[in-house]
Amino acid sequence: MNKKNYTPLEIGDRVIEKFASNQKKRIGEVIFVQEGRKRKLQLLQLNPHDLSPVRKSNLELKFFRISECKCKKLNRLKYLKKPTFQIGDIIRYSRNAQVKYGKIVSFVHPDGLYTESNEKGYNGKDLIECVAIKARDGLPRKTNGTGEVIRFTIGPKHLKICQILPMDQSGGQRIKGF
Repeated sequence: MNKKNYTPLEIGDRVIEKFASNQKKRIGEVIFVQEGRKRKLQLLQLNPHDLSPVRKSNLELKFFRISECKCKKLNRLKYLKKPTFQIGDIIRYSRNAQVKYGKIVSFVHPDGLYTESNEKGYNGKDLIECVAIKARDGLPRKTNGTGEVIRFTIGPKHLKICQILPMDQSGGQRIKGF
């Protein structure tokens, strides 16, 4: 190991086994370091999908021990959740030099079937139903001539989630960069 770049592991670091013993590589969070000729680490085992603690059948947390030379720091970028659309997000739709702003109100299956995206989160395939809004202070809803709220349904291809800034001295929320 290169001694210039080596930094010892500390409590709270997340690590992964370099070599799997007889199963998949385990992921853990350091909770105790035993000093000695070879440093040993006491680790809380983590689920590789969402980095939540693993529990045994009797709901106890699962721990394991490993020497420091048999593990390496975990690359957190690999496990970060990618941002996805949620109900209530403000979106920007731009296509053919036309820009629309909207607030997501629901998800609709393209064939009109039932979708679980409204309860479990966006699945990447459904259409997105939005209420049209104006990008000025307060983000008011757009209405047609009869006073009804304008709605539109679009696919996720040309959408971007907007960042909302808090109220300023003139009042009302506003979209960043507008």
